[in-house]
Amino acid sequence: MKKQWLVLLLFVLALLPWVVRSGSYFYNIDAIYSDLTVSHLPNAIYLMDAIKHSGMVPYWSNLIMSGAPFAGDPLAGLWYPPGWIAYFLPQPFGFNLTALFHILWGGLGMVCLLSMLGLRREAAVIGGLAFLLMPKLFSHLAAGHVTLVYAVTWIPWLFLADLRKGQGGSGKSLYRIAPGLVLGVIFLADPRWAVYAGIAWLAFSMVRTAQEEQVGSFGFKIKHWLPGFFLQALTAFLISSVLLFPMLEFTRLSTRSGLTAADVLAFSLPPTQLVGMLLPHIGGYWEWQVYPGAIILLLVIYGLFIPKVRKKAGFWLVMILLAAIISLGSLWPFAENLAKLPLVSLVRVPSRAWFLTGIGLIVAAAYTLDAILRFPAEKPKPDPMVVLLPLASLAIFLTLGLWIIGQTPPLGFIWGAVALTAAVMLLMLLRQRNSGKGIMTGLIIMLVIDLGGVNWLGMNFRPSHEVNNEGREAAQFLASQKGEFRVYSPSNSIPQHTAAANELELIHGINPLQLQSYSDFMAQASGTNSAGYSVTIPNFATGEPEKDNIKARIDTGMLGLLNGKYIVSAFEMDHPRLVEIWHEGSSWIYENLDALPRAWVQDVNAQPGKGLMGEVLIDRQQADLVTAQASGPGLMVFSMPDYPGWEVSVDGMKAEKLRIANLLIGVELESGAHQIILTYRPKTVYWGQAISLITWLVIIAVGFFQFKKKRGNIEN
Repeated sequence: MKKQWLVLLLFVLALLPWVVRSGSYFYNIDAIYSDLTVSHLPNAIYLMDAIKHSGMVPYWSNLIMSGAPFAGDPLAGLWYPPGWIAYFLPQPFGFNLTALFHILWGGLGMVCLLSMLGLRREAAVIGGLAFLLMPKLFSHLAAGHVTLVYAVTWIPWLFLADLRKGQGGSGKSLYRIAPGLVLGVIFLADPRWAVYAGIAWLAFSMVRTAQEEQVGSFGFKIKHWLPGFFLQALTAFLISSVLLFPMLEFTRLSTRSGLTAADVLAFSLPPTQLVGMLLPHIGGYWEWQVYPGAIILLLVIYGLFIPKVRKKAGFWLVMILLAAIISLGSLWPFAENLAKLPLVSLVRVPSRAWFLTGIGLIVAAAYTLDAILRFPAEKPKPDPMVVLLPLASLAIFLTLGLWIIGQTPPLGFIWGAVALTAAVMLLMLLRQRNSGKGIMTGLIIMLVIDLGGVNWLGMNFRPSHEVNNEGREAAQFLASQKGEFRVYSPSNSIPQHTAAANELELIHGINPLQLQSYSDFMAQASGTNSAGYSVTIPNFATGEPEKDNIKARIDTGMLGLLNGKYIVSAFEMDHPRLVEIWHEGSSWIYENLDALPRAWVQDVNAQPGKGLMGEVLIDRQQADLVTAQASGPGLMVFSMPDYPGWEVSVDGMKAEKLRIANLLIGVELESGAHQIILTYRPKTVYWGQAISLITWLVIIAVGFFQFKKKRGNIEN
């Protein structure tokens, strides 16, 4: 027990520098954007504000894109309970601490997994630290991909659950469903990663079944394995239903459903980036971060010369290779055909499969270290140093060569050369004095400095006040304006987290899931044409929001249909229906003279927004509910996107919901005064909630009775 606490203390110390800086926003050193501030932070602000104002969790979001499903958006984080820890703490401390807690959880899981595989404590600790400080994990944390970080840290526990399920005899039902339970939790954290996790677990489980020492052929073993597999799959499905059902509905109606093979294979790992395994690209693009650490890489290569390691770590070595192949994506001639498959088309970004390569490298390295410590007398033949020494020499020569020709080597070249040299020296000492505690201490220190240094140097720690001030002046000016309105920016001049903090509703926005009907509408309204799949509205052709849409001709009438009263721009706009009302530095605010209210009544036969006949008095407006009073006859139009689940009632009677301009919600009114109620009742959410809740109640009940039974047996 004392040694276990020492391991935990070591891991906490390894993360201590990050905890100290958790009051700052973690950005990649060269990045100006982070998904944390673009998506997760504004969603958290919106969620907590909605709960504060209405006392209920919102299923619909009015924050961006004139309104969109919230319960079906994986980035909303509604259905992943551990993620809620971040919401109740001040930001960015809350998100940073929650992410670091998950990383610690993943490191401990790796220690448990390696111990369960029968490896020595020293090898397990090295493996746990390598996972804890994995550069790819921290690169994605700096990119703001917190839900992806959450999900990846469950992978060691998924493999561990599969190992433990074999120990579940009668009366231990929870062991039997443990892999499905963990896989379901991974889906709730980040569905995109659940596909990779599910494939990796499926392969691991099948290989373990094939290797089991029992009578029967492989086909016989698989036949007996299938019922357990279906039980795991069913468990994962039931747990994830609360997100799965509404997400599938959202995806079906979104631009994501129309991804081309080129869209799916975007951000494939370029083969040239594989040099990053030797020489880290410090602060480089997070999707292409492949550095495992010098000692981890050299241990894996060393292990390839040891037959026992090749045999025991065979699955992990194959996983390293296959995941690396997937990461290369578009390099392979058959990739486009695979990208067209239904599940594959929803994953996108093949380079993220490298997480599995990284995990495989860690486990294989731990097997090698275990073999060196267990069998000190056995020397591999041929000697692995015939490969390791030239690798270190190559890194040194490349670095010196750049200096000789008058170029300053990148920091990663210098770092890699030093790290590889130090790692080779430690391995040589380990072979000679493998039982020495000093050598193991040196390995741990080397690993922490190597990985921790690459992570630290690749990050930019931005103070919270600096991030919170982005677009604040314009946002505060707009927040002081009266009435219901939305804001549009062709230059994304008001970041989403600033808009959320000032309770502004945006017509534009950034989100991987966008309603196809809204995207089509905004392509005309913004005067921009999206070439293929885009995560932004409006589209930014070159990724420079301050410049890309200078020549775009907006349609003020269409923006007016969305209650777009104000336009915020990083450049001056010349339009007869726009009136400049505010200017500060490189930010202009214009009033749209064609803006319509949040809801209106018009002639039934008129074009949308024309032939206005009366005003609408909105009594109450919440995320999932709008109550209003209006007089007919006429067509009442709500300036919000139509979506399955929205229901309209007039004077307490359900009315037929109409779609206006192929986007907005409308209802026909008869003569006289009426009370209109617009309510969001998503059946997919309700069904998913019911299924997941019942599943969790059954799991808790089974666990409770198992605990009572076990306690009763102990007392007897």
